[in-house]
Amino acid sequence: MKLQFAVLLMSLSMRVVAQVQDVYTIPKFTQLKIEGYLGRKLDACITNGIRATDEDYLVAPFRQRKERTQWQTEFWGKWFTSAADAYRYTGDAALMAQLKRAVDGLLDTQTPDGYIGNYAAAYRLQQWDIWGMKYCLLGLLDDYELTKDPRTLTGMKKLADYVAVAVMKAEVPVYRLGNYKGMAAASILEPMVRLYRITKEKRYLDFANYIVASWKEPASAQLITKALQGIPVGARFPVPKTWYGPDNGQKAYEMMSCYEGLLELYRVTGNKEYLDAVVAAADNIRETEIMITGSGASMECWFGGAATQSIPVKHTMEACVTVTWLKFCLQLLRTTGDVKWANEIEKSYYNALLGTMKPDGSTWSKYIGMKGKKYLGEDQCGMHTNCCIANGPRGMMLAAREAVMEGPDGIAINLYTPLKAAVLRNGNKDQRLDIKMNTGYPVSDTVTIELGPQQSAVFTIRLRIPEWSAATQIRVNGKAVNGVQAGSYAFVKREWKKGDEIQLVLDMQVRVATLKQDAQHFALLYGPLVLAADRRYQLSPFYDFYTPAYKEGKVPFAIKPGQEEALLEIRIPMTREVDGLVAKTEELVFTDFASAGNTWDDRSAYTVWLQKIRDVSKE
Repeated sequence: MKLQFAVLLMSLSMRVVAQVQDVYTIPKFTQLKIEGYLGRKLDACITNGIRATDEDYLVAPFRQRKERTQWQTEFWGKWFTSAADAYRYTGDAALMAQLKRAVDGLLDTQTPDGYIGNYAAAYRLQQWDIWGMKYCLLGLLDDYELTKDPRTLTGMKKLADYVAVAVMKAEVPVYRLGNYKGMAAASILEPMVRLYRITKEKRYLDFANYIVASWKEPASAQLITKALQGIPVGARFPVPKTWYGPDNGQKAYEMMSCYEGLLELYRVTGNKEYLDAVVAAADNIRETEIMITGSGASMECWFGGAATQSIPVKHTMEACVTVTWLKFCLQLLRTTGDVKWANEIEKSYYNALLGTMKPDGSTWSKYIGMKGKKYLGEDQCGMHTNCCIANGPRGMMLAAREAVMEGPDGIAINLYTPLKAAVLRNGNKDQRLDIKMNTGYPVSDTVTIELGPQQSAVFTIRLRIPEWSAATQIRVNGKAVNGVQAGSYAFVKREWKKGDEIQLVLDMQVRVATLKQDAQHFALLYGPLVLAADRRYQLSPFYDFYTPAYKEGKVPFAIKPGQEEALLEIRIPMTREVDGLVAKTEELVFTDFASAGNTWDDRSAYTVWLQKIRDVSKE
């Protein structure tokens, strides 16, 4: 273990440079209300999911320190962080009281040595113990941000000190602590760095550096080295004997959690290698793993699934993977300002995330596929909940953090939805900017943004232009803005006055997606929405062969509001093949992926990838 301590001493000598400023920050709102379709979904999640949770039920496992293998302790932290975001969004006093009960209950279980968890003494630091302590720290950090309660600060410092001291005393390499090449344990990096930023107490930064230095060891996950070498996230280790087992080094959720922590460390140290490694890993996930619905993984592990997504595999798109990808993208958007991460958030939010939440917001599916039906996941750890039920609301609340952000020269608008917001630019009440957005997006193509600055001022409005919108029109007070490009921000800098209006018209077409590796299947998309054939509308897409009926190079379509809580129904003319014979063109009815399957039984079985009409001459 001398090598371990030598690495630690080296990390202690690292200098801290000036903190890196994010390109985008979460502004100070005096009002924010998301309305329309997304607003209704968000409200349902808060009312029927977050507020309906019994916080004492989540605290109960901490009072019984007999666990050896399981992860009950993550449920408290996942719920608490979503509830804290819900309070920031709503300002609801009853929710704040619920948060206080949850924190008081948790801190009451803290042992004299600082431990908060449910593992028996002989099994500390093993399996999911450090992972659970990470989630406790994340929740306590949110509470301290909201309340500045000194008891919370004392409790989380004692817990952080317990972990750091216990790990060093154990003299066990970090990659051997917990599961998945130590990534579950190492993900405590994120709250450790955040705690350092609050306290400026160097021992927390030293422990963070120790964790990252351990990734240089050959048997570790080597999260920095392998990312910079361009090794795909789904091919970093040999396929294990048990795919869904603790030795799989491609575990998606835990890997991304570690990279979130590394971004936090970059913000503190300014070490460009950390940022380069995180961006390289994220780019590889985006290119090789994320499916058209905005999530990925099979049985929670990366496997290069983007290339073969038309072929059903077991347990795809776990809700925890979806939520962590969303959080990871928001971190990247904040740090880099690159619009592609905002576009990834939109894709994932409208499809994989909303598709995993039950329509009333009360619960979540654990996995969701491109074909089949939706179903609830199992209870876990002897409790009537699971990791995804606890985690899903964290993804939902991200909309309130990403919709409108503050940049170095003004405001970035990332999410097109009916909303009302009052932003204090630079935190200054004299620079208040009222924003009202009217739109039927993503069903309709037009977005109108009314602006009301407290005082006339020159600043920039950045408007996210989706990658799929090939010909976007922007007008300010009726005057066209030139140079608008797909997959970028449109920068509109001018003196803004009360009553100014921006109008966007997005290029909403039905698009056909295909894969290089599969010439037999195709999928249809409309704006940010993936479309699905649902049994409620017709049986035939499950059995027959089709091709879209193009007209003048485009796929015709007609839209009407959806039924049974569906966002939309879209009719698309398709040429159909039955028993090897090409039949006449007929209209098929599709719905959006999130609405497909929302009876959660066989009545609404669905499919995304359709089979093309075969070339019988080659058979």
